[in-house]
Amino acid sequence: MSSMHADILVIEDNEADFLLVQRRLRKDDIQGRMQRVDNLDALEQALSDEWQVILYDYRIPGLKFGDALGLIKARRPSLPVILVSGTIDEAMAVRLLETGLTDFILKDNLTRLASAIERAIVEAENQAARRRAEDELRKLARVVEQSPTSILITDTQPRIEYVNDALLETTGYRRDELIGQNPSIFRSGNTPEETYDKLWATLGSGRIWRGELRNRRKNGTEFIENALLAPIRQADGTITHYVAIKQDISAQRESEAMIEQLAYFDRLTDLPNRVLMLQNLGKIVDHSSAVDDYAALLILDIDGFKFINDVQGYEAGDTILKNIADQLVECSPEPGSVARIAGDQFAVIASGLGAEKKPAMVRVRELAESILNRLEQPHQIAPDSPGLRVSGGMGICLFEPGQPSRDVVLNRAEIALQNAKHSGRNEFLFFSPQMQAAAEARSALEAGLRDAIAHQELSLDLQSQYRSDGSLIGAEALLRWQRADGQRVSPGEFIPLAEQTGLIVPIGHWVLERACRLLKHWETSEDTSELILAINISARQFHQPGFVARIEHHLKESGARPALLKLELTESVVLDDIATTLERMREIRKLGVTLSLDDFGTGYSSLAYLQHLPFDQLKIDQSFISGMTEHSSNKAIVKAILAMGQALDLDIIAEGVETAEQFETLKREGCRGFQGYLFARPVTLDQWLPVDSPASELSDLR
Repeated sequence: MSSMHADILVIEDNEADFLLVQRRLRKDDIQGRMQRVDNLDALEQALSDEWQVILYDYRIPGLKFGDALGLIKARRPSLPVILVSGTIDEAMAVRLLETGLTDFILKDNLTRLASAIERAIVEAENQAARRRAEDELRKLARVVEQSPTSILITDTQPRIEYVNDALLETTGYRRDELIGQNPSIFRSGNTPEETYDKLWATLGSGRIWRGELRNRRKNGTEFIENALLAPIRQADGTITHYVAIKQDISAQRESEAMIEQLAYFDRLTDLPNRVLMLQNLGKIVDHSSAVDDYAALLILDIDGFKFINDVQGYEAGDTILKNIADQLVECSPEPGSVARIAGDQFAVIASGLGAEKKPAMVRVRELAESILNRLEQPHQIAPDSPGLRVSGGMGICLFEPGQPSRDVVLNRAEIALQNAKHSGRNEFLFFSPQMQAAAEARSALEAGLRDAIAHQELSLDLQSQYRSDGSLIGAEALLRWQRADGQRVSPGEFIPLAEQTGLIVPIGHWVLERACRLLKHWETSEDTSELILAINISARQFHQPGFVARIEHHLKESGARPALLKLELTESVVLDDIATTLERMREIRKLGVTLSLDDFGTGYSSLAYLQHLPFDQLKIDQSFISGMTEHSSNKAIVKAILAMGQALDLDIIAEGVETAEQFETLKREGCRGFQGYLFARPVTLDQWLPVDSPASELSDLR
């Protein structure tokens, strides 16, 4: 036999017999450790080491065979034990073999010992390998059976041979209903046939297939499975079975669909949102260039929609938005071309308008007119309520093949929309280069206004206000802008821009601070200490958080008397949020500051709210004053305003008084306050003061 290595533990009380066995094994070329023990304690200690076989002499004084064998089986159950003895016969040896011994060798015939040891070691190793494999198989079976992933095994027919519990739970079938069946029992009919063709072609070539299947449960409901199918081969490569590992991903797909819906669609109207609209617009721009066709983007903005929400409620507003969405879809040239891109803004994309500009423009014009006509139809917001009519403005960018980008198209449509909104209700305008030039000029003006704030180019002029007896009431502070190069910018040009951009807020804070300081300065002279200074407050500034606290801060910091500060508010301020406005006005009145309603009569709901809001004064708008002596209707309006003001115990000032006739008429009707060119034009601070005051004291107040 060939040389082998074996670590051998010998249970033997005779040293000579141990040496005899050792010499015999060395002769048979068996190498390795050999150790002799002859009592139970020594055996127990020796079993802490690794051994490949035990040689045991049956009769050892002080060591019972049963105790020793029991200890061995308890500590090393798979360790082979060969009985090597010269004191028992073969019949006894056979009985002992039944107790768990591996083999029996007589001491007077050791020629078979080496081969017995080799065979015992090999069999022990084989048994250990089988046990490991069986353990692994049992573990694998438990894993497969308890796996949350569906597992199915078929033969090559294919017929189902095995399914785990997860598959039964997913499909709703019992195991006996599936064993022997074709996996097509799960088909819903909604998986494309080419998917199955590719699946079987892949498996047939011995490769693994991965993909998604739309299957059906026993109860008929459909679900989506992410599947991996693989062939099982024998050692010679023959395919005998197929295994499918599948996972129900229906919930995942639903979540993905929901996320996509939230990311790309408006929740109220189910229309594409701004993100998806821009993606679609980009595709249309590219396609238009490829096919040499005109296309157009139309942006619709609803007039006064915030007012509708405030007065009618948000449910009514939502109903109107959904109605408008439906109307746009009905008017739109193709599915998916309508989007809701902001709170009250919608977009319509019209493509395939042809290669000629004029016919394309005609088609877009017809579409715009159709949309605006539909928009004017009454919207029923409650079963028994009259329909509510709305209007809107629309900006259109007709773009030719080769248009630079979707962003340019969108920007041009928005510029056209801004111009349409300024033109009146239910108007639409096409973008033009002139609009672009105006927009660029506006952008330049905005940049200049920001610089003006930073470089202190803004100043205050004052226009005096008088009583009917000619005594001075005070003045209104008027904002002026003179550039560093000396050029003056009209307030009618930069103030609306400041309001649109939000720059009116820091400007308004600056005016408030200067006004308080000027009032304090007036206290230094008896002639001006009781004069009132009026300043205009924009809607944005008024509704800023902390506005009242800012007034209080400037009054305290300057030391000005609150009663001499008058804040002029327009109807756009108070109508923005009446409940909040009322509370804020009350807080301002608590400071001692007076409130004036500016441009009274130009709005459309003045009488409704005036009696509820704590104003101290009304200012009759100059548009009524200018036509008062020529038009009886204007005169009637002025008389009505004066009568109403007197009834509500409100002070009244007429602004824009330019002629003596206007003054006399107003005075006869009971007006007691006047402002206009007849009395004084706006002048700078150092020109206005009726008392001598060094220019140095006024320089930082301008």
